Amino acid sequence: MPTLEFFEKPSLKRTIFLAAWEGWPDAAESATRAARELARQLPATKFASIDPEEFYDFSEQRPEVETAPDGSRTLSWPSNEFYYWKNDDPEGRDVVILVGTEPNLRWRRYAEQVTTVISECNVELMITLGALLDSVPHTRSPRVTGSSVDLDLGEGFETVQYPPPTYEGPSGMTSVISEELSKIGVKHAGIWGHAPHYVQVAHNPAITVALLKEVQRFLPKQLDLTPMEQESEEFVENLQRALEDQKDIEGYVRQLEERYDSEEERRGRPEPAELVQELEEFLRSQRQDDSEEDGKGQA
Repeated sequence: MPTLEFFEKPSLKRTIFLAAWEGWPDAAESATRAARELARQLPATKFASIDPEEFYDFSEQRPEVETAPDGSRTLSWPSNEFYYWKNDDPEGRDVVILVGTEPNLRWRRYAEQVTTVISECNVELMITLGALLDSVPHTRSPRVTGSSVDLDLGEGFETVQYPPPTYEGPSGMTSVISEELSKIGVKHAGIWGHAPHYVQVAHNPAITVALLKEVQRFLPKQLDLTPMEQESEEFVENLQRALEDQKDIEGYVRQLEERYDSEEERRGRPEPAELVQELEEFLRSQRQDDSEEDGKGQA
């Protein structure tokens, strides 16, 4: 049984391919939600998928079971689905979107399946979307960074100047795909949203909106982000209220704000252990200061 199944083979031109994967490169589900929103708004049509059997350890990526209103039960497996949108303008660019799940197994084989779709769809530029946890404050505009080994991203994108990537360390599917693209001569850029690591939520709409605003620079159709911007504002307001009584976290956020406002740059991608250590050191220093103040009061 083939792992890559085409339901339709659309005839596309000058295509921009956008992709996001659930898992390690998708903090707070920000990147995959951005990709799904793109597919919804264009609107895009599903035309291909990758069968999960060969690429996942189902004890790690477990299928999910749901019960429908009529009582029937359905299993949902890790998915990788491709969508296309065809531009009405004969000179305009078409769009392909992949909403996927980072595989557990056979990464090179998986990457070959993705590059097959890229070749079939006449892709000229691929944009991978990701989200990572970082020491950034939720009280400031979300940070979005882009990188590309290609200084020239193609006609119409001359104003987009991303620096080359500098990260070294454990990698994800975005880097594997980037290497495959270099072999077939397709340009690639990566866009990452930076989510506050101290905010433990299933989804952060503020990061999703920030990613979509950056992606808009590459799209041939304008997106309506008003509903998502309202959701983002409500999320930040609710988060602010939830943190009002947590003085330690408020102090840590002020420290992050000072760093953010001074435009201090972090070299490379932050490691989760570094973020946890930074927060622990701050809280430890706060407890030490409080202890010293208590000691003075008792003297």
